[in-house]
Amino acid sequence: MNKERGQSLILGTVFLASIVMSMLYLFNVSQQNLNKTKLQTSADATSLSGAQLLARDLNFKAYTNRAMVANHVAVAQYVGLSSWGNMAQKGGENLATVTSIIPIVGQITAGVEEVLTAINEVLQPATEAAVVLTDIVNTALSTSQMLMNSASMVALVETSNKVLNKNDPDAYVDVASAVGVSNYIANDWVDFQGRFDRDDDSGRYDEHFNLITNSVDPFTEKRSFNWDFPFTIQVLNDRLKTKQAGGTELFKNGSDAEVWSAMDTLGFHFETFSCSWRCKWRGGEIPTGWGASHAGSDKSTDEYTSNSYYGSSRATNGTSSGFASDNETAMNSAYSGLQSFYDIKSTNRQNVAPMLTVVISKDIEDIRTSKKLKVGTENKANTKLIDIDIEEEMDIPRDRITVLSKAKIYFFRDSKLWERPDSKWEYGNMYNPYWQVTLNDTTKDERRIFSALALLL
Repeated sequence: MNKERGQSLILGTVFLASIVMSMLYLFNVSQQNLNKTKLQTSADATSLSGAQLLARDLNFKAYTNRAMVANHVAVAQYVGLSSWGNMAQKGGENLATVTSIIPIVGQITAGVEEVLTAINEVLQPATEAAVVLTDIVNTALSTSQMLMNSASMVALVETSNKVLNKNDPDAYVDVASAVGVSNYIANDWVDFQGRFDRDDDSGRYDEHFNLITNSVDPFTEKRSFNWDFPFTIQVLNDRLKTKQAGGTELFKNGSDAEVWSAMDTLGFHFETFSCSWRCKWRGGEIPTGWGASHAGSDKSTDEYTSNSYYGSSRATNGTSSGFASDNETAMNSAYSGLQSFYDIKSTNRQNVAPMLTVVISKDIEDIRTSKKLKVGTENKANTKLIDIDIEEEMDIPRDRITVLSKAKIYFFRDSKLWERPDSKWEYGNMYNPYWQVTLNDTTKDERRIFSALALLL
């Protein structure tokens, strides 16, 4: 029996190396898995932060585009108000002249003329100053878009590095990713959206132009109506109708600045119902008041003669319209026209911008493994019979772990915030700030490609 003592000690010594190696192997594997998970989280945070920066750039452009559209509409209102003031003053002058010989009435109309003249003398410089200030704001908004666009692309790299460093100081952007991000900024992002002006022939300028004209309020677009009693009277087959017509139009001017042009007219129409040839009201217009105004290129209302312009003023008060340019305010230098703006380049309907992909790596030596803790690597001469330095057998490319993350920038407007009667879907655009960011799954092919690049670079 005494000869069998110590056998368990011998067996324990034999299996001790295997037990220690197994424990260290599990420790190393768990540390790698833990660090890879942490590295993936860091990569996701990095790609999301970079994509969020670009999404904010798109939303900023949407806000500023909306602001510029609203400001262009405001210029239309100022020009229309200027035109209406000129018409009111001229109408007051004409009425005062005609009624000057009528007791009491002449005194009243003379007083009205003085009031209208005083108002218009203040109104004209005020509207021109408003046009100037609005144009300055639009110029600043257009410039801010360009600055924001450049700043966002530059800040993408810096912001991504800061976020990565905060999450894992030992992680770094792989060379393959650095090349990919540079290509993304220089090509994909630049090709996705761009700056447009009146020389554009892709259709984006026309869309911007039409959006502005369609945003004009009804009164600015067309202020035409007939005055009621006592300015409209009918006695048997004769009648007097007082017609006011006016409106504000936006006209293209080639490579020169666009022009907001407005005309307002007032006319007395004496008509008789006659059946001498065909039964209808026949008569003529007595021109009573007229005025006009324009801002932008030096184009007076004489340049635009269609009867459909200016609230059909030429069709309604033809004679008064012919005099309008003689009483027209020219605010040419006050308005520089439609400013350059950013929009999506492609006219194809889409809701997703180019995706941002990053590759993040971390060196094995920065992970707490058995080698990092110097377990089995110190005094190897004394432990050569039990070699527990297992890391030398681990197959890790370039002694690093690498992960891939991709962020998607997409446009989505919740139906709860926007209900259209025609139930149409809204596609991505730069007039509504609904660009958002989310993580996107990476494909096997993408992982293979970036892994191959990581090995080569």
